[in-house]
Amino acid sequence: MSTTPATTHETSLKNRPSLRWGLLSIWAIVSLYTLGVLVSVLSPQYTNFANSSLTQTIFEIPALIQNILQYSVDLLIIIGFAITAGLLIVNRSDDWFAIFISMFLIVFGARITNLVNTIAITPGYETLGGAILAMGDIGIVLFLMLFPDGTFVPRWLKYLVPFLVITVTSIYLFPSLPTFWVTIGDSLYVFIMLFWYVLGSLVLSYRYRYSTLAQRQQMRWVSIGTLGPLLWFVLFVVAPSFIPILSSSTFIAAAFILISRVFSIFLFLLLPFSITISIVRSKLFDIDLIINRSIVYGVLTVGLGLTFALLFALVSLIANFIQQNDQSFFVATVFAVAAGALFQPMRKKLQRFVDRAIYHIQIEYDKTPVEARGTSQTIITGTTLSSYHELKMIGRGGMAEVYRAESPTNHKPVAIKVLRASLAGEEQFRKRFMREAEVVAGLEHPNIVRVLDYGHENDAYYIVMELLSGPDVSALLKEEKRLPLSRAVDMLRGISDALDYAHQNGLVHRDIKPSNIMLDSFTNPPRVVLTDFGIAKISDAHTKITNTGMVGTFDYIAPEQIQASAEVDGRADVYALGVMTYQMLTGQLPFQRPNTGALLLAHLNSPAPDAREITQELPRHAARAIQKAMAKEPQDRFRTAGEFIAQLSA
Repeated sequence: MSTTPATTHETSLKNRPSLRWGLLSIWAIVSLYTLGVLVSVLSPQYTNFANSSLTQTIFEIPALIQNILQYSVDLLIIIGFAITAGLLIVNRSDDWFAIFISMFLIVFGARITNLVNTIAITPGYETLGGAILAMGDIGIVLFLMLFPDGTFVPRWLKYLVPFLVITVTSIYLFPSLPTFWVTIGDSLYVFIMLFWYVLGSLVLSYRYRYSTLAQRQQMRWVSIGTLGPLLWFVLFVVAPSFIPILSSSTFIAAAFILISRVFSIFLFLLLPFSITISIVRSKLFDIDLIINRSIVYGVLTVGLGLTFALLFALVSLIANFIQQNDQSFFVATVFAVAAGALFQPMRKKLQRFVDRAIYHIQIEYDKTPVEARGTSQTIITGTTLSSYHELKMIGRGGMAEVYRAESPTNHKPVAIKVLRASLAGEEQFRKRFMREAEVVAGLEHPNIVRVLDYGHENDAYYIVMELLSGPDVSALLKEEKRLPLSRAVDMLRGISDALDYAHQNGLVHRDIKPSNIMLDSFTNPPRVVLTDFGIAKISDAHTKITNTGMVGTFDYIAPEQIQASAEVDGRADVYALGVMTYQMLTGQLPFQRPNTGALLLAHLNSPAPDAREITQELPRHAARAIQKAMAKEPQDRFRTAGEFIAQLSA
């Protein structure tokens, strides 16, 4: 997969500001008109008509519950379409095809609601609602013809557009004409609309054969989405035309209407859902990750509430039938208590489902971080540990405390890393801590911290290491903000050598970041030292400690660590090294997001930014080297850290 974001240059409006503002004005007019039509339900004439229609159609259900059911379904559908449409227009108002899709989603989301369809047959409101129906049907056909790049394929299709507009507007906008959709007859109406729907679907299938792989992926998702409204149209509009009992005044017909409303939620929302996935996973229009799991998650959350409402209606109907009196208040109380108890747990399960099924995020990023566990109680109460004396605390991290001490053999200063008291009682962390000691003790490299001893005494688990006198790179960046390329390369060369050595020995660090890079000021120039192998992965090691749940710091984490942390190789360290290099040269992280979920999605989908946008004096080859190191797919990155540094300094 290319790391270059998919863009739509043919549809860009960046160099055509007048056309852009003209199209945005049309979008605003259409959106406000659609909103105005929906608000018209507040008028007494419409409300009386709609309420009487509902009461006569779905009998045995209280009128209030009928209205709640109808309006809830419509509201959910409108929200589902409006979220995708709104985020499209906010993020890509410089693309005419994005503006068109946003406008189409707003209108089509209203067009398929029971509200607008009822307005369109209300005396005096036919044209008002009919305009929404017309724009919605024209919009979906044009969308199928133009997707995914805004061009007609084959080109002669553009000559059919006037016929499409004339046909559809004559059906919906002119109640006095014999072609009006209410009087034309169900069979002819269904035939005309199916003709255009099927034509649009055939065009999408035709151009699929001549599209790129990326476009085909987008088209597959959209094809799935358009099947939803088409299937609903066939089942609940076409079928009653041929099965009279479904359009009669019987209980079967009433139940059929109820079922159609429930199914409309899932079948109609399949369209904005599929467009969202096409945008996010294929980076259509290069929308940043505002369009993310929150769309699907939000729709599912509202859907959960609607499910409670539907169950409430059914249980109320059964209770009224059994007791022969109104049990609505009792049923509502029971469901309110049940909803309050179940909503939060189900919300969390839905969130995890969306993360795993749609975005393949396999890590539990919302769990309490290690730093927040337990207290700051220290496990060392004196100045002696084992045979080491004169202990003095010099640092504290998420898992361990670091002490300066004196070696019993040569009386030289050493650093002792001690597992925090709050974690020493957990077997998982004890094994992880001691595993780090075993791993690093077997490495011999000047740029990897040396482990001199390790063990445990009473409740203290410790690792004795060489004492490094200088700061870490994180502290250096806080002081100097950013580093010149030559200085950064000098530091990174030692780290790349250490990483390549570790990778050759079957070890993946998995947590490369500035705070894990120490500077040893005892040497001149300062020696750069790689530390903290606490979540390292050993390739082909015979160990039961997989650490698949232990992942790197989210600011530097590679995409494959997010999706399958047990399957990573050395190229995950190359990715993190690329992120850290970007930070060292620009003074800021490449992906800065307001929450953890958005940050992980940025690592998964957003293209690596060009460091020259911040550091303009940076050579082009260096910026490109960073982008290649941060490629989304491991096979698109440098094979080794050394290759990356060589290209960076070329």
